[in-house]
Amino acid sequence: MATRHGRQEPTFEVVGGFSSSRGGEAVGLFESYGVRFMPWQARQLELYLARDGAGRAASKTIGLSVPRQNGKSYAARFYAVWCAAVEGKAVLYTAHHGVTTREMFKRIKSFAEGTPDFAAELAHNGVKQAQGNEAVYFSNGGFIEFNTRTTSVSRGKTYDVIVVDEAQTLDDLEASALQPTTLATDSGDPQMIYIGTPPDPKCKGTVFRDLHRKAHAGELGGGWWLEWAATEIGDPHDAERWYECCPAMGYRIREDVMADAADKTAADSFAREYLGWWGAEVGVLQHVIDRRSWDLCETDEPPEDGLLTVGVKFSPDGTRGTLAVCLRPMDERFRATGEPPYVEVIDVRPLSHGVAWFAKWVLDRKDKVAAVAVDGKAGSGVLIQKLVDGGLAKGKIVTPSAGDAATANAMIVDAVRESALTHYGQEQLTESATETVRRKLGKDGFGFEDTERADATLIEACALAYWQAMTTKRRPGRKAVVY
Repeated sequence: MATRHGRQEPTFEVVGGFSSSRGGEAVGLFESYGVRFMPWQARQLELYLARDGAGRAASKTIGLSVPRQNGKSYAARFYAVWCAAVEGKAVLYTAHHGVTTREMFKRIKSFAEGTPDFAAELAHNGVKQAQGNEAVYFSNGGFIEFNTRTTSVSRGKTYDVIVVDEAQTLDDLEASALQPTTLATDSGDPQMIYIGTPPDPKCKGTVFRDLHRKAHAGELGGGWWLEWAATEIGDPHDAERWYECCPAMGYRIREDVMADAADKTAADSFAREYLGWWGAEVGVLQHVIDRRSWDLCETDEPPEDGLLTVGVKFSPDGTRGTLAVCLRPMDERFRATGEPPYVEVIDVRPLSHGVAWFAKWVLDRKDKVAAVAVDGKAGSGVLIQKLVDGGLAKGKIVTPSAGDAATANAMIVDAVRESALTHYGQEQLTESATETVRRKLGKDGFGFEDTERADATLIEACALAYWQAMTTKRRPGRKAVVY
């Protein structure tokens, strides 16, 4: 049986045209010395070495975002060697951590000294090993210098190519120290390569975040961007996503290793570190509901009764669930009065103790509830079975498809924009509505995504309840009061 491998093409890329590339030649050269590239790494060399019609770098700025432990800097290592040893260029390799810088130096030094053809091209005393001043010099004038980043890194020096590893930590001050070193290169053809992983919420880096934002907004100009990334936190144990987001799966990463990491790592951290998930950047990505529109929907006098519907949304990582209700005002003949429906979050509960609370809340009101929409892989099946076993009519239970959930989200957003919905200003719900951001859902729809400050399950539970209040044909025996 053939070994399964991870996706070799980026999940997202911005790459322009080019006239030629010596990438294939470089791959062939290094492989003749026993080096092996995965297909995605070979393509990196093709793009790093891509040239326009004038023979200059087709892109002077290239960004690469890949989950950890996939070998994201491997192609750049040999690109640096090619530029220095073959093309005689000045190369700087820089990283945030000293241990990363020294490790790259040791690997390049080992290859250059251990490969006779390259060793013969080293300059006299061409390898400098003093910590903080590591370098490899070739007789053609090309060299690779290694530096751990500071705000004064390599000032006064000039480089043709700068490889910025651990780029997620690069801030504006550090970047301002690096950028001028490429302005007056001997080749007149400078290039910056940024290699990193999605930054965690505490990371101080700004440059890599900005590259990512511009790439997705179509604002990179002549820059290129490649990423392997999950679009949401999702289920850490979903092996299909491992192969989708990790190009080294089946090469250097095994399923049992990923499964072990999934068992031991929080879902959001696993998505970021192992699946390349960028998450939601508050203040950078667009909020779905603006605060002013939401505040205009606040009321101090919610309806006293009406058609009662329930929405239950479980988080993608299976750690929590939210139960919300919608009350749609009705007249004595159970016809909509035209007054705006009202939404409220009843509670957010951890799933460490199961779903019994959710089932009890609904079953205590089973004669008053017109419909219950339950969404989310974790907990849905168990909750639905408890509701049925408890006597809730099966016809009242709705399990939305991705398209249905997208419709529910679109409906509540439209209602807020038109002030056709009310709420009483619950703080957590307000944060969920106004500080979460858009995520793709289904083919053309959208959902709400967690941010550092907000839990998306609250607004999505309200959306489910609102959707059912506006669409269900079921009418309980009498109007309901939320309590």
